[in-house]
Order: sequence, then structure tokens, then C-alpha cells
Amino acid sequence: MYKKASRGGRKNPLNPLPEIVEEALGDPLLPLLRAGTANPNGAASTMDNNQESHLRDNVQKAAALVDQAMLGRWMPLDVVHHREYANAKQAFLFYHHLSYPRCAVLVTLIGLSLFEVPEWCHGPLQNPCGDPERYLLSGIMYLPPWLTLAVELVCLLLLAWSVALQRYFKFLSFWSNSITIVKVVLLFALAISMLVTVAELQWNMVLQGRKVSMYLRVLIPILFSRALRGCFRVALRIAEPFIDIGIMVTVYVLLSAWLGTLIMKKQFEDFHSTLLKLFSLLTAASDADVWSSAYPHRLAVLFLFVYMIVGLFFLMNVAFAVIYTNFRRQMAVEAKKQVTARQGSLRAAFSLLDTKHQEWIDGPTMISLFLAIGNYRHIPDVRSRTSQLFLALSRRGDFKVWSDDFEDLCDVIAKEVHRRPKAASFSRYRQFEMMWLLGCLQFVRKAAYDYFIWVATVISVIVAISARNVTNPATHVVLVNAEFAFGCLFFLDAIVKILVLGRRPYWKSPLNWFDFVFAVGIVGTHLASFEYPAAAEWVPVLLIVRSFRAVVIFSYFERWKLLSETLLRMVSACAPVLGMQFCICSVFSLLGVHLFAGFVYKDNVHLQGTQYAASGLWVMNYNDYASAMATTLNLCVVGNWYIIMEGYAAATQNDWSRVYFIAFWLVTVAFALNVVVSFFVEAYTTQMDKSVARANAIAEQKRREAAMARNGPGRTRAQGPGGQFMVSKKTVSYYNLPPRRQ
Repeated sequence: MYKKASRGGRKNPLNPLPEIVEEALGDPLLPLLRAGTANPNGAASTMDNNQESHLRDNVQKAAALVDQAMLGRWMPLDVVHHREYANAKQAFLFYHHLSYPRCAVLVTLIGLSLFEVPEWCHGPLQNPCGDPERYLLSGIMYLPPWLTLAVELVCLLLLAWSVALQRYFKFLSFWSNSITIVKVVLLFALAISMLVTVAELQWNMVLQGRKVSMYLRVLIPILFSRALRGCFRVALRIAEPFIDIGIMVTVYVLLSAWLGTLIMKKQFEDFHSTLLKLFSLLTAASDADVWSSAYPHRLAVLFLFVYMIVGLFFLMNVAFAVIYTNFRRQMAVEAKKQVTARQGSLRAAFSLLDTKHQEWIDGPTMISLFLAIGNYRHIPDVRSRTSQLFLALSRRGDFKVWSDDFEDLCDVIAKEVHRRPKAASFSRYRQFEMMWLLGCLQFVRKAAYDYFIWVATVISVIVAISARNVTNPATHVVLVNAEFAFGCLFFLDAIVKILVLGRRPYWKSPLNWFDFVFAVGIVGTHLASFEYPAAAEWVPVLLIVRSFRAVVIFSYFERWKLLSETLLRMVSACAPVLGMQFCICSVFSLLGVHLFAGFVYKDNVHLQGTQYAASGLWVMNYNDYASAMATTLNLCVVGNWYIIMEGYAAATQNDWSRVYFIAFWLVTVAFALNVVVSFFVEAYTTQMDKSVARANAIAEQKRREAAMARNGPGRTRAQGPGGQFMVSKKTVSYYNLPPRRQ
């Protein structure tokens, strides 16, 4: 039927495709475009120049779709069908290249409130809220209002640029997405609030524009970050079943308070105070006053014991079980959406290649697709690899890739194809390799150099600790200079590794990121200490924190290797859900500042005799945003939260202020924090399974290579009935594909 491919008169076991495919590797589309392909009736049809150009364009578009699907990004079909495809694709890629600047902008918007003067303060910038000994603030340096507005304007312009890029490559479908509409509305609202703030500063008006900007700066990151938006979407879907169990717990607390008031009037005087006491016990807060007042009376102790067993140890655990069960279900839905989106991109790529709508793609077209993918990814030994990839996909043995086989394309080429490095960086490092100096620096690859860096790390920690404990001025100067020397050593270590290993291999390691950031921080802080002597106090802190790189030592022991790998992978996986918790705390912190700022100060007569003043919790206040964040984080761990609540109820002389703290516990602790715990449990399980599967795959690969070394490479295809070439089980099993359909 077909002649076997040969090279130099010998069979090529690595490339078992027919001769027509072997010849097509020079330009895979030429046999189709020039000779034509037979139609079902046997007649030949020759493509004209327009059809040839159209097919070539479709191959390039399909390659772009496959590449983005492998990266986990789904290129909108609007880009593929855009009237200016090349410009739309560049706009789409540039939009994703702006992901890191966008992330920096979103973090800046949220953190900008830390450096803004509170609304209730009108004094000079050094002490805007009056006597710092009376009103305890965070101590963070405040920025001038015009400077914060300038930073906010720069962030707004970059986000508007990102939205403009989306508008360009999505074209008409841009306005059909509700998320993009909300993005535009929020940006316009932020711009208007900034103009109102400018009017306030210019004409001393009170229009509350800056208050609105603070809340918008928390909402914008949620809308512009896909990961944050996904976490909030999952949390909102879990809220409905949580409300059901929440109603059950509320009814239980109300009935218990009513029952306690009836049967123990001496211990529980009225329904209102009893309800607050029982609610504080349900939050696991150690309210000793409740237990001490009930201790002399056995019936009261028995009542509280039963209440705690049923409420805290049963109902609250049931609430967590409800959240975790629904969280797993929603995560499965989100994962299915990602798989569906990737399959949608691959189906779109398949439809672009299947110009005749025959539900299959032939060999030359597929190989032309692999070569087009080579524009984005590096395919080593392209002449042999493309043949193996095609055979792995053509599981029916008819040298055709059907639509259902095409959906396995990403899984197949992930084993053989790697991301192509940028040409400029690649050539630059090729030039560096020609230098004699770089050849002398190859010692950084040796294990002895790693041991040297570890020893230097340990000595630097000893020097940092000793420098703060010596009393001799001469010895102190020597130790400070030693700190700077170690900082320079670590900085040179990072630079040499970047030159020798290359930028991309170096930045792939989280440990290298950690080392580089702290090395730059140590050197920069020490240099800044010449101008600002107070900065020298941070140098030993950075050296000690850098010593936490010793955590990776666990990865060298087989016993803890899987655990350490799992924990390192969880760092990036858990960032979005921690960001969700931070955003919720930020909203409550801003609300607390706008409700309670200025009520807590040391000579407040309403706080005299309260447990808040007796405990010295003056720093737990809402006088500015940074202090409010510290207070809300303390409330998240349910530490003395009822004392802070009663303190603010006394300071404001308003019992309704308790509603804020109760709502905070319900939303942030009882619900959001349980969602975070559920995410950590699920992420740990998933990442551990992946680590085990990866370790098993490496062991299996080594076993297969050892077997091939003993028995030879073996055949990659077999000849089936009727002279057809069938794909062997070895080829299919290598790519972990389902068995072929007969």
C-alpha cells in the first residue's frame, strides 16, 4: 500500500510514517496543495492560491490555540476570527505579559490605604491625629494626599490599558460579558471618586470621595484577578448551604439562652446578656467570667457543659463538614470548566484544520501543525518526534487523527515538547559561554559550592545574632562589616548563578527567588544605612530570615522529600484563597475605621473600669487602617474578641456596635476561614497525590529506559490485517492514552 520510509537505503525505526509523510517534512502542505487530495468519488481537486493561503493561516491559528491551551490560557475565538488576526493575537499575548505588572498594581491599590491619613485626622502630616501618646496609631509613615492620588492615577491608567487591550482582541463580544462591564464601571467609579478627592483637597470640601475610593480599591482586585474571582465565586456558591446550618445554630443559641434565663435566674439575669455570653462561648473564646459565675452551681455547670458539647463540638463541626463537602463539589465544577475550556480550544483548532468537514485530519496537515507549534515551543529532533506524536494520536492505525483523538493532543506533546526560550536571551548566553571567565565560574554547579553557601548562611546568622549582643564598639563595627560582606557574597552568588545557569533555569527555582530577593535587600538596606542609620537595624533581621532557606534541606531526605515538595507547591496554589481572606478583612477594616475611628484613646472616661482598659488592649483599635488590620487579624483567631467588642460598646455608648463584631465573626471566621481550611485540606491532598504520581512516573520511566537498554528499542508499530500499519501498544501506553478503537 505504502512504501516504508527509508533514509540512505536503511529503514528508520524512529520514523515509521509512509514515504509521503517523510517527504512532506520539508514543507508538509505541498503534497496536498500541489498534487491535491482525492475526494470520496475518486476525483482530484486542486487548491487555488486562496485555498492554499487559507489553509496555511488556519494552521498558524490552530498552533496558537494549542499553545495557549497547553499554558492553561484559553485564547478567545474572537481573536482567531478577528479581521486583523496578527494584531489581535499580539494584543492577547501582550495582555497576558502584563499579568505581573497588573498583580503589582492590584497589590498597590489594596496597600495604598496603609499610607493614607485617616479621615478623622486634620493635623500636620507628622502627627495628623494629635498627641501620639493619647491616640495610639500604627506608626506607619503617612504619604501626602497628592502623592497617593498620583500613585492611584498610575494604577488606574495601567488597568484601563489592560481593559483597552481586551476590548481590541475581543472586539464585539467584549460587551456581552458581564464581568468586563463591571470592570469598566468600577474604573469609571474610581476615576470619578479621584476627581471628587481632588475637589476636596483644592476647595476644602467634604464630599467623602476618598472613602469611596478605599472600598473601590478592594473591589477592583477581586474583579481583575481571575484567581481571586474564582475563589469568591466558589465561596458564594457555598454560602447557601452554610446559611441553612447557620439558621440551625442560631435557633439553638436562642433557645439555649431562653432556657438558661428561665431555669438559672441568678447566673443569667436577662435574655440579652445571656445571649451574648452563650454566643461568646460558642466561638471558642475562653470567657472565664461565664464559667466562674456558674461554678458554685452544679446545674449551671451541667447546662454549660451540655451546651458546649452540642454547640461547639457537634454543630460547629457539622458546619465545617457542610462547607468542606460543598467546597469539594464546587472545586470539581471549576476543574471541569477548565477541562471544558481546553477541549473547546482544541475543538476550535481541529475545526480550523478540518477544512473539508470530514471529522479527521491527515498526516501532512498534522505534521505541519507540529512544525507551526515549533514557533512557540522547542521540539528536539523534529523529524523523528513529529512522527512519534502523529502515531500516538492516530490510534486507529489509518494515519488519520479523528476529532476525539485530537483532544488528547496537549497530553501527548507535553511529554516531548518544551517551551521555546526567547531568541535574544538564548543568543546572549551563547555569547557568554564563549568567554573564558564564564568557563571558570562553572564551579557553582558542583555540590561542594552548595555546601559552602550553606556554611556561609549558618555563619551569617551567628554574626547577625552576635552583632546585637556585643557591647564593645570595635567588635560591633567588625560584625556589622561582616554582615555587609555576607550580603555581598550572597548577591554575587545570585549573579554568578544567573550567568552560568541562564535566566530561565535560575528563576524556575523558588529557592533562587528567595535568595535573590533577600540578597538584594541585605545589600540595599546596608547601603541605605549610610544615609538613614535606622535602616541598619534591618540587616540582621534579613540575614536571619534568609536562613529559613534551610527548610529545603528536608527535600534531600527521602523520608520528607514528598512532604517538602507538596508544601512548596501549595504556596502558589493557596495564594488566591489567602487573598480572598485578606480582601474580606480589608473591607471590615475599612468599615471599622469609618465607624469607630477616634473613639478609643487612653483617657476616655467611658473605658475606665472595663476589661478592655484593664487588659491594656489600647493598640487593638480602629484609629487608622493599619491598626484596624492588626485588630481584625487578632479577631480572626478569636483572641479576646469579646473584650474588644465590649470595649467598643462602652467607648461608643451604643449597643449596636456589637453587631459589627458579631457580623465579622460570622462572615470571616465561621464562614471564610472554614473555606480557607477546606482549601488547604483539598490542596494538600491533591498536591500530595500529584507528587506521588510524579515520583512513580519517574521510577517507571527509569525502569522502561533500563528495559530498553537491555532489550533494544523495539518496534513502534506493527503491520495489521490488509497491510495497514497499526500503532503498537508500547507507543500508546507511553503517552498514557486509552486503547485504540477498532
